[in-house]
Amino acid sequence: MPTIKSSSTGLQIIKQTRKEKGWAIDNPYWLEQASQILEPELNWKDAVVFAEGVSLPTWKRFLKGDAINASVFKAFCQVLGLNWQDVVERPIPITTPIPNIPLFFGRGYELDTLSQAIEQGKRLIAITGIGGIGKTALAVKLAENGLSHFQQTLWFSFHHNPPATDTLPTLTPHSLIIFDGWDGILGGERGGQYRAGYEVYADFLRTVVETPHNSCVIITSREQPEGLNLLTAAGAVIFPLGGLMEGAIELLQHHQLTFDAQQWIALVNQYGGNPLFLNMAADFIKEIFAGDVGEFLASGTLVVGEFEPLVSQWLNHISPWEKMIMKFLATNVEGFTRQEILLHLASHTSNGEIIKALLSLKRRALIETMKDVDVERFYLQPVILKCVQRLFNC
Repeated sequence: MPTIKSSSTGLQIIKQTRKEKGWAIDNPYWLEQASQILEPELNWKDAVVFAEGVSLPTWKRFLKGDAINASVFKAFCQVLGLNWQDVVERPIPITTPIPNIPLFFGRGYELDTLSQAIEQGKRLIAITGIGGIGKTALAVKLAENGLSHFQQTLWFSFHHNPPATDTLPTLTPHSLIIFDGWDGILGGERGGQYRAGYEVYADFLRTVVETPHNSCVIITSREQPEGLNLLTAAGAVIFPLGGLMEGAIELLQHHQLTFDAQQWIALVNQYGGNPLFLNMAADFIKEIFAGDVGEFLASGTLVVGEFEPLVSQWLNHISPWEKMIMKFLATNVEGFTRQEILLHLASHTSNGEIIKALLSLKRRALIETMKDVDVERFYLQPVILKCVQRLFNC
């Protein structure tokens, strides 16, 4: 059975609260009430044996700050009128080394903008964007540039090892704290929704913004977490990361491809400037077209097969309405206006559900928007569009 214990501060709160109640430590009332919470269908008044895990020795261990059964710990806190989350000891997630990024192209504007935000004392920066767009690489460069501004840099990766639901990060003084892959603790039916048990991490971000301190927290996330917009008024920075443009020239040159100005622009547009997609396409062009971008473009080929498993993974948790919108958008490379989408799906669900699904897809970075004269159009990047067509048999 999982065990938890109080933090040093929490233990002082527990002791003070118990004294204020005025009952002796060995008063059976504590045990009766805790048992009533754990097994409310029974009457524990004047009981000799209490609910499983509840006993006088356990109660005394709780008051000493020792680890006890988690459910009993919560019951004792409830008897005291305390929120167990306010007094529990929370081990911080384990730090990992800052990743090594040997290749980094462009991003001068992004680095300047975010470095300035850090120097201005912004406490929370969220770098969001579709997978492969370069969020981690940008965070690594910010960490390297920020070494002289902070006493320490702490890196936490949630990509493959999300923290336990009963852990919460701790703000350390004068530190740059980076949480890479924040979407590892997201995954609800709505874009940006926290997985069950991780809702306390939304509270952590609110604490980062609202509590005076001299540290900076950076998160990278494929999805924009729910509630983040509400923190911008207090100084949080949301930075959606777009694709490479000029930096794509360096990337293609690194792969020793031959191209002219029109060809690199066409290739970048075809893959949304996504560094991961461009690297994979560049390898294909080098192997099949001898590195000639012009010949590749003239062939009309769009490399998508290698991307399908990745895109399929991104689509795993979307709602039926989001899937319906994605399938509709995949029928036109130029996309559709909001009114066209509402009209097409009007017979399937309410306008409110469609609008919520559009917002969710935008937060997941699965759809793009652009202004067409005075009207906003929603569309899919070419690679995403082709993958959706193949995966959903559009």
